[in-house]
Amino acid sequence: MLDAVAGTGIPVIAAGGFFDGRGLAAALCYGAAGVAMGTRFLLTSDSTVPDAVKRRYLQAGLDGTVVTTRVDGMPHRVLRTELVEKLESGSRARGFAAALRNAGKFRRMSQMTWRSMIRDGLTMRHGKELTWSQVLMAANTPMLLKAGLVDGNTEAGVLASGQVAGILDDLPSCKELIESIVLDAITHLQTASALVE
Repeated sequence: MLDAVAGTGIPVIAAGGFFDGRGLAAALCYGAAGVAMGTRFLLTSDSTVPDAVKRRYLQAGLDGTVVTTRVDGMPHRVLRTELVEKLESGSRARGFAAALRNAGKFRRMSQMTWRSMIRDGLTMRHGKELTWSQVLMAANTPMLLKAGLVDGNTEAGVLASGQVAGILDDLPSCKELIESIVLDAITHLQTASALVE
């Protein structure tokens, strides 16, 4: 990726598995302009997700996440919850029926018409190898994420997560987190620099 944008002035933001200054330092050494830390910033005292959700993430072990295609037909890393286990072990027909119900809920919530949803579904399929089942199941994602991350229903919703969920064990403020990450990155960059002097 870095080779593809070299000389264009387009900054590259590394994502996936970053949670501390060591990761930031490594990404900077690879040529990235910065890092994205979705799960790390979700688990801060400033995050607006409900406290029950934060507790659920903090309780996750190193094996507490799974990559599943049962939410909307596309691979997503999520926390292992009762709902995710049911989706993983359930039949495709049951998942399709749930997706149809969620499509109706999404239509009402978004105030879209069935016609506009079908048009958007056709657009999603165009140029991609998506089945109609996957397109319909895409309605699951916003509804299940809302149930988990907004409504705080950790058993009836889906909790998107990075692999770092099993490593994190605190809820610093964003200010504290950023300061800690920067200081840690500086330390690691200075240590690496000293190796080549």
